[in-house]
Amino acid sequence: MASTARRECYALPSAKKAEVLQRALASPGVMGAVVLSTCGRTEIYVSLAEGAYADPFAFLDAQDEPHETRSGDDCYFHLARLASGALSSIFGEDQILAQVKAALVFAREHGALDSVLEVFFRQAVTAAKAVKTELRFSRGDNNVAAAARDILKKEGDVKNVLVIGNGEIGRLAAETLCAAGFGVAMTLRQYRHTDAVIPEGVEVIRYDDRYARLPAFDAVVSATSSPHCTIEADILRDVSPLPRVFLDLAMPRDIDPDVARLPNVRVLDIDEVSGSGDHDAARREALEAMRPILEASLAELKRWDAGREKLTEDPTRTHFPLFVDCGGKTALVVGGGKIAARRVRTLAGFTFDITVVAPEIKDEIRQLADSGRLECRRREFRESDLDKAFLVLAATNDRDVNHRIARLARERGIFASVVDCREEGSFYFPAVAESGRITVGVCGDGTAHPEVVAAAKKIREALADD
Repeated sequence: MASTARRECYALPSAKKAEVLQRALASPGVMGAVVLSTCGRTEIYVSLAEGAYADPFAFLDAQDEPHETRSGDDCYFHLARLASGALSSIFGEDQILAQVKAALVFAREHGALDSVLEVFFRQAVTAAKAVKTELRFSRGDNNVAAAARDILKKEGDVKNVLVIGNGEIGRLAAETLCAAGFGVAMTLRQYRHTDAVIPEGVEVIRYDDRYARLPAFDAVVSATSSPHCTIEADILRDVSPLPRVFLDLAMPRDIDPDVARLPNVRVLDIDEVSGSGDHDAARREALEAMRPILEASLAELKRWDAGREKLTEDPTRTHFPLFVDCGGKTALVVGGGKIAARRVRTLAGFTFDITVVAPEIKDEIRQLADSGRLECRRREFRESDLDKAFLVLAATNDRDVNHRIARLARERGIFASVVDCREEGSFYFPAVAESGRITVGVCGDGTAHPEVVAAAKKIREALADD
């Protein structure tokens, strides 16, 4: 693995990931792209048209850097092993699976996915889950937060810990340390207070007050996505007493490396925290044991690919266009992100009674709710939400939730559209064009190839212009 200093040069915040995806899609022959940027690695996956070639790292402006390029079966095995945690510094780490799924969702939301990468990633995630379940090498606390807890326990006299950051890793660290009996406080930026999730038993302090409050803590754990240092050595020189231990769980690093030069202070970066255990023997055994699971999964992926190619050669129509009376019928949308907002915007042009269920909801949807056009329920999905639904759109960023909705809808005979797995749904959500009293719906054949999507969009726009 590359050094921390080298890896942080290529750690990608969200805006940068979006730029890389668009750069990739603009390259000839690139059909889809996914960027995975974590504390331990930056990887770019692309699917290519027949005969095309691309070096994925060229889209990162890092083609001259030493890097590995994989393709075909080797690429699939790597992704599945990675998602299972078998390649992580903390062997069997649980967090990486969520990060792989998040990378897929991010690419989907930015229009960078084609059907090949969509299925490739979903199949690898499914295989990784099977590995974790069948081999049982994940203990349930294999993550960097648990490693930080174990390090602080060994310090002996660490009682109070300040966690900087309220993202996923920060919350997990605060929750894990609190459960272990440490006194824990967490920083919050003032503008994020209303959206923050605070683990039970954790004190909240303002981010801007962190330096003034430092003398009350024995250790600091920093885990933000900020491109700037959250703890700077120059400012610490005026703070007394200082916490003795600083654990930096971020990439790029949160804690100024010069903090380690201060007297009686120890700083551990993400590699040092993650590498605190010895897992080499277990890793070798697991990599060998998981091979049959991954080979069976790869065979399934290849069967899908063969079927896809046959469908392209023989485009038999499998879905009949049907217009139904929507007056008084409930359209349930589960999810409040970008895709959900687009679907809601289309539904709002019809006479459906619309209900949106999601913990976080886009402003565009909230504005429609404020106008009385639809109802919002800001919470997680419940099975009872389906009770009066005529159709449901599963548009969350959680594959398990979308799968559950699809299964429940199928059992109840409710029409369902599933944004991250069209095969699980019973209808395809069309592109819609209206002209006077005429409504036209346009849909591809379900393979979701970019050329099919582009053709559907072109037809819709032409109809809308007439």
